[in-house]
Amino acid sequence: MRDGVHLAVDIYRPNLLSRHAAVLIITPYKKDAQFDMPIGSDGRRMTALPIVIPPGVNPMLLSVKPLVDAGFVVAVADARGTGFSEGNYDYYNLVEGPFDGYDLVEWLAEQPWCDGNVGITGGSAAAISCYTTALTHPPHLRAMAPNMHPADFYTDQWRIGGVFRYENRIGWATSQYGNISPIDPGDPESPGYERRRAVYEARFDQWYRRIAAGQNPANLDWLTKMYQHDAYDDFWRSRSFLRRAQETSLPTLHSGVWYDHFVRGTVASHEASEGPKRLFVGPGSLATRPELGDGGLTALQIAWFDHFLRGAKNDVLAGPQARLYLLGDERYVDVPTWPVPAVPTRYHLASSANGSVGPGADGALLAVARATDTSSLLKHDPANPNRTPPDPADQRSFEEGCLTFSSAVLEADLTVVGTPRLVLHATTDAPDVDFCVRLCDVFPDGRSRLLNTGALKGSHVGGHENPTALVAGQIYEFDIEIWPTANVFRAGHRIRVDVSTSDFPFFEVNQHPSNTEVFHDSARPSHLLLPVVESPLPETGA
Repeated sequence: MRDGVHLAVDIYRPNLLSRHAAVLIITPYKKDAQFDMPIGSDGRRMTALPIVIPPGVNPMLLSVKPLVDAGFVVAVADARGTGFSEGNYDYYNLVEGPFDGYDLVEWLAEQPWCDGNVGITGGSAAAISCYTTALTHPPHLRAMAPNMHPADFYTDQWRIGGVFRYENRIGWATSQYGNISPIDPGDPESPGYERRRAVYEARFDQWYRRIAAGQNPANLDWLTKMYQHDAYDDFWRSRSFLRRAQETSLPTLHSGVWYDHFVRGTVASHEASEGPKRLFVGPGSLATRPELGDGGLTALQIAWFDHFLRGAKNDVLAGPQARLYLLGDERYVDVPTWPVPAVPTRYHLASSANGSVGPGADGALLAVARATDTSSLLKHDPANPNRTPPDPADQRSFEEGCLTFSSAVLEADLTVVGTPRLVLHATTDAPDVDFCVRLCDVFPDGRSRLLNTGALKGSHVGGHENPTALVAGQIYEFDIEIWPTANVFRAGHRIRVDVSTSDFPFFEVNQHPSNTEVFHDSARPSHLLLPVVESPLPETGA
């Protein structure tokens, strides 16, 4: 790199090596573990044999072999300070190595086996590297295909509606220990052993120096810093890809999955992109459902790079702008435009038919608000938070401890595609309260399937930039974004929205005990706003 740090890179190539377009992947998750192809007698990894997928690794990240088989050279790099790369790792190397992607792209373009055309791809953290690289404008970077990433780190990853993503952020950050620690360099007779051993020893030296200075041996100082910035300030603004979307028009194939903590970023990035673009959203969460196949994503990615790196005259830009997995119908659909045209439709919150309110009493969703109605009450005890349900396919354990509002049984299918919102007219006796929301599809057997989540910290009701303590007894309008979804509520099913003041350990527990009153009469019409698609979606799809 330009500052003298060396990064470890594996090169995967077609058997007939001439001059090829190249595709780059930069990962902080140890390239040797993610892309585990056997090493042949000549010291090169063998792409002709099946790829071994390690437990817990998302198969959608393993895009090396299809690209090599299609005639691309693929370079997989350990991010700075991880795996066998030198240097220090910080949060996605936004500070330590912001130009590493640029330098890798230009290094690839100079190699005798590269024709000067380079693309970049990868999932999750590697998708973030796509954006950090694109925003530095390497001259030889022609296209990218990021899979699952945030557009804005604050709103899409760290503080959803201002509420800290407790389990995910702490769990993810501490999982980096294994990636930034001294890693066994392996067989002394293997290729590159001396370079790996040097990195191994340097890591121990880094840890030793931190211990000698009275610090934690592994450098996760960035985790503490990011938690301390609880409002949306210049720290977050400077790290937002969304705020810089107009700085690049690089052709981009955005892909992601529903009810994942990155789907908001995937969709927002696609909508903000000003260059040639396509959108793909599959089922599942960050750990996608391999039994469903990839919905044609691999073929689309190859066609994307074939067009922009090799000038192939294919129809990659002539087809529909988006391919979406339609939950409920359980199939892929190709739609001509994104956002999909939809009618914002209100479903007003109401008490149950017998007038009961509070946790365990299922309220109603009505087309018209009642002129008068009993309010609903939520009590928050920080020592006894509502627990995150373990199964996205059944939210009933969560619903026992929160308010639920459900529609009548649907007489016909209802298609919802886009970003729902929940508007609550409420008051509380505490200086702050968190609203944790889950949108669900209720099956005839009572099972409540998660579609997506949303949250809002009450003190952020006026915006994330300047949180303000709530005034006890004052009625506020809390506008809560629920992350995007695409679902067919089938006839015989019900629409449900869950409202809680905690969702632990998904979210941090608000430490203020509170009693919150949610109103749902015509003067204070709390309501769920759904983007309802009235025109039939295509019958064809993968």
